[in-house]
Amino acid sequence: MSEDFEWQAENDFTDLIERFEEQIKSGNGHFFDVEEFEGIIDYYLDNQQKELARAAIEWAREQHPASHSFYIREARLLAQESHFKEALARLESLEAIEQGNEELFFAKGEIYSMMDRHAEAIESYKKILETTDRPEEVLSNIAYEYESANDYPHALIYLKKALEMQPESEEMIQEISFFFELTTRYDEAVEFFGDFLDRHPYSKFAWFNLGLFYSNLDLYEKAIQAYEFVIAIDDTFSSAYFNMANAYTSLKHYKKAIKLYEETFVLEKPEAITHYYIGECYENLDDNQQALIHFNQALDIDDKLADAWAGVARVFVRQNLEKTAVKYYEKAIELAPNIDEYKYDLAVIYLKNQDFDKSAKLLDTVVKHDTHYVEAWMNYSLIFALKGEFDEAINLLERATEENMKEASLWYRKAGYLYRAGKIEAAFFDIEKAVKLDFEKHRELLDYIPELLDEPRFVEILDLYKEPNN
Repeated sequence: MSEDFEWQAENDFTDLIERFEEQIKSGNGHFFDVEEFEGIIDYYLDNQQKELARAAIEWAREQHPASHSFYIREARLLAQESHFKEALARLESLEAIEQGNEELFFAKGEIYSMMDRHAEAIESYKKILETTDRPEEVLSNIAYEYESANDYPHALIYLKKALEMQPESEEMIQEISFFFELTTRYDEAVEFFGDFLDRHPYSKFAWFNLGLFYSNLDLYEKAIQAYEFVIAIDDTFSSAYFNMANAYTSLKHYKKAIKLYEETFVLEKPEAITHYYIGECYENLDDNQQALIHFNQALDIDDKLADAWAGVARVFVRQNLEKTAVKYYEKAIELAPNIDEYKYDLAVIYLKNQDFDKSAKLLDTVVKHDTHYVEAWMNYSLIFALKGEFDEAINLLERATEENMKEASLWYRKAGYLYRAGKIEAAFFDIEKAVKLDFEKHRELLDYIPELLDEPRFVEILDLYKEPNN
């Protein structure tokens, strides 16, 4: 019944707009009551149709000169035209005689917001907070102003208040979730949504966001439970299946994840990223054929998805088809030039095939972009070592250790190069430093220089620093 009424009201309003615009074209006068004019003007203001809004205001003021609501709408129009001072002056002149006019203070708040005068916008909204019959809208507006002023804690306070008045609002729940995410207050988010669900246990959006924050805290089992509640409330909530699949993937339960990803295909049009994630699951299950099928299906849907090009490349590498893989990595890099992983993987292929120049060029780009990419530093230095250019390799790792002082692998590798270059004292200095950082990783050095086990000094260092249980 209500849906029929809303449909009828919408059609009546469309007729009203058409009737007004027909009168504008014909030039014939026609009477509209105050509410009709307000609806017409608001429609044009909301749609930024300024000329029609001005025409409607002039006509409305002519027919209803005693109504102040059209002066308020004129102020809003002036603000849209960036005549802010004139707009505020119009409202100030009305404020003395319209002290309790909610619409006036809404307009003032809106104009101050457009001027980035957020404190004054908040003050305007607060003046009607206690008397308005739409407090949740006022609270949301106040929250928006705090957000615009980068005062996220206060924005969150007012959104929480608004949500308590309209607990079914998906938009408000998403906004609150956004602020928690933005400020990385994950524990507080879990507490908030947990308390909210104690009072509103059937809020699927709250359960969904609780799952998101459990995942952010790496509490994947709890995230899965939250998503299961979402599906119990609404078994067509596709995003809950998708996110639950992500959680199972993080737990390395790849077969369960695949089933959930595939469930989303029943509920909505298949997406490229979902096929990509399924491909990743099969890749982790060592099923290259199925992985390749899904990576290619992802590309059929979206051939701009760089991850899928890289996924195909990885499968070809596993199948020892590295020349073919190169083309796919190059395409992935073309589509996503800032993702270092693709460049690194391609550099490793070149390194294995002794194409040192191409490998070095890629790795140099990677370490300049991400100075903490330890594996890139290691392989970059290895290129020089394989060419017997140990001084270059050592100098490179000097730079690497300056950026990554606590990365034992870099110190062990530099020690290995120093040892190979005959700089024994310097090598043992770095070995001792590395052992202090991470004793277990000394095996990486032995993989590179196994003869160190015949060095009494090396054995003494291991004996000195090894843990009792080692």
